[in-house]
Amino acid sequence: MKKLLILFVVLTSQIPLHAQENGQEERGTIRVQRTGVPIKVIFDDVNYRLVGIDKYGNVLDTAIVEFTMGVTIKGIYKSEHANGYKLSREMQDLLSKCDQTSRLMFDNIKAKDKGGNILEMRAFGYSIGSVNKDYDN
Repeated sequence: MKKLLILFVVLTSQIPLHAQENGQEERGTIRVQRTGVPIKVIFDDVNYRLVGIDKYGNVLDTAIVEFTMGVTIKGIYKSEHANGYKLSREMQDLLSKCDQTSRLMFDNIKAKDKGGNILEMRAFGYSIGSVNKDYDN
């Protein structure tokens, strides 16, 4: 009886190993190509910068080369130009003067792709006091 029990344990322990070997032969790797070409731009209101988004949803941190931000404060439209992806000190000062109903407009946005080519991006608006944080892209 003891020999029969040992034989049963040995046989049943070999079956799962064989099944795992067959399953590993069928496996493959899914590869996603990352293009590095920004298709839209969004405003990161936490870090005060613009970031590009490619068609796969990847964030392209330094894709933005230059842009212009404009806002109307007390009936007067003011705009500032920035080189790079971060808001300049002047832009941050404008933001501090805005109220919750102000709307930021970003235009003249230029971005670079992975190959270094400069692309013109579409202008968009950003509502400061919006609960939804809707982007007009």
